[in-house]
Amino acid sequence: MFSIRHRVPSAWRSVLVLGVLLAGLLAVTAPRARAAAAQDVSVTFGVQATTEGETLLVSGSAPQLGAWDPARAVPLGTTASAYPHWSTSVQLPAGLTVQYKYIKRSPTGVVTWESISNRTLTVSPDGPGNDDRWNIAPMTATFHATAATTWGQNLYVSGSVADLGAWDPAKALPLTTDSATYPLWAGTHQLPPDTAVQYKYLKKNPDGTVTWENGDNRTVFTTSAGSLTLDDIWR
Repeated sequence: MFSIRHRVPSAWRSVLVLGVLLAGLLAVTAPRARAAAAQDVSVTFGVQATTEGETLLVSGSAPQLGAWDPARAVPLGTTASAYPHWSTSVQLPAGLTVQYKYIKRSPTGVVTWESISNRTLTVSPDGPGNDDRWNIAPMTATFHATAATTWGQNLYVSGSVADLGAWDPAKALPLTTDSATYPLWAGTHQLPPDTAVQYKYLKKNPDGTVTWENGDNRTVFTTSAGSLTLDDIWR
């Protein structure tokens, strides 16, 4: 004679199996979700803009920037001492490339977009943030630097303007290379137009220390529009 105390109906067996699968899925995906959130970077959007009672906002292609919906655009702030500089910080995923524009909103709710082409930003943990000017398109500068490095070293560029980190190594802009192009490093970044910009290259070591190249600061004079390419050799 057999016992039926340990027999489980097939319907209940399916429920138990589903419960085990869900528990395993949650155990796997929860750490991944936390890791993804940890990769968000605080990006500072800053713009020089004079106003006559309007407020400044930023909107763009990412959901965090309102996905081009003025009603969900992110407001910028200023103070009596900072005006006409407006700024705000937004959490964005590292590595994400976004397009954005600034908006002026009048006290009656009338919205005025910048008339220039969309601005572009690639989010980097080492990025210095933006130092834009209302309705003035930035210059696009491509930095090419030939530099030999040791294992674990990486090459960066910094300079006299906020777009290049204002000489702060922690905010220097990264350059990249690969096995096919090394020792040539490259990176494309924005610079303010019609400006004399000083810059230098630096190497960041695995232990966090920094080595600047020798010699005087390099200088480039940007134009009012377009792009430029800088071809340099580490010294």
